[in-house]
Amino acid sequence: MSFDENLIALRQAVTHTLGVIDGKLRNKANKADVPTIEQIDQRFSALAGSAPETLDTLAELAEALGNNPNFATTITEELAKKAAKTQVTELENQLSESLTALTDAFAQGAATIQNSTTNEQEAT
Repeated sequence: MSFDENLIALRQAVTHTLGVIDGKLRNKANKADVPTIEQIDQRFSALAGSAPETLDTLAELAEALGNNPNFATTITEELAKKAAKTQVTELENQLSESLTALTDAFAQGAATIQNSTTNEQEAT
């Protein structure tokens, strides 16, 4: 399509949209016919109060999650703080090396004590 054809198509789309909007505005409810926020809240409360147990469960889940409207963001941020698997593996290796060194030191200490006890008994 050429630029002129695109422009004509755009003008037709805008004209059509304006016609639809105008029709919707003509059929818009009179302000006196629209319920107030309080009336809507009352109707919603009445509806929620008569809801099945499933909605009670949803309310319980929301309460269990601390009624946090940003729960997904909170969890994502907490997961971002979690250590990476490579970090955990590195710490495990360090701990293993430390435990091996500690075990060796105890074994050497026990051997030294055993040798000194044996030498003292032979000396007497």
